[in-house]
Amino acid sequence: MELETLPGLVPTLLATLGANESIYCEHGIMLYKDPPVGVARKTIQSGGFLKTMERTAVGGIPFFLTEFIGPGHVALSRDGVGEVRMIELAANESIDVAEGSLVCAETRVGYAMEYVKGTNRPGRMIGLWMDRLTGPGKIALHGYGNIISMGLAAGEVVTCDLGALLYKSASVKAQTENLPFGSGFLGKLESFEVLALTGPGKIALQTVDPKVLHY
Repeated sequence: MELETLPGLVPTLLATLGANESIYCEHGIMLYKDPPVGVARKTIQSGGFLKTMERTAVGGIPFFLTEFIGPGHVALSRDGVGEVRMIELAANESIDVAEGSLVCAETRVGYAMEYVKGTNRPGRMIGLWMDRLTGPGKIALHGYGNIISMGLAAGEVVTCDLGALLYKSASVKAQTENLPFGSGFLGKLESFEVLALTGPGKIALQTVDPKVLHY
């Protein structure tokens, strides 16, 4: 299996699949495929049926993923400006990926979900979901805008906007916090929600919030 990026303002990922090689992705991001490439449904059952229905009904997460089975080519796009980054996950290595950023993953890559609680402020009362991907295998992610990567030492903290996180190592703790504008009652009243990321592990940030981009 080969994954390559077709560059441009809106990048495209081209997957070349051998016989019986397969990838999965979210439904609805295929641009085109060769006729021999088969299509199947990959049902999400992370956490059991009730947990899956909760994510679908409340969090807006799709109930199933689409699987493409070779031989042949399939082209995928996240329909947004930015760049596509390929990552090779080692055995048992896990990363958490922002919702709407996964382009595709090899079928052997494990798929689950991670939930980050919100601070109960309006608009973020239900928190946010992230895709948890576990190797071994190749994955491709779409970063909106540019991608900034860094490593965090144990106990080191970076604070970012909720829409800025592209992915993080599973070892990095993510917690939502209210960041006040200055001190006093007015500062707390006008506070806004941010994401505190605590190492150790790797993180990657994107310079464009995909939710703003798609409004």
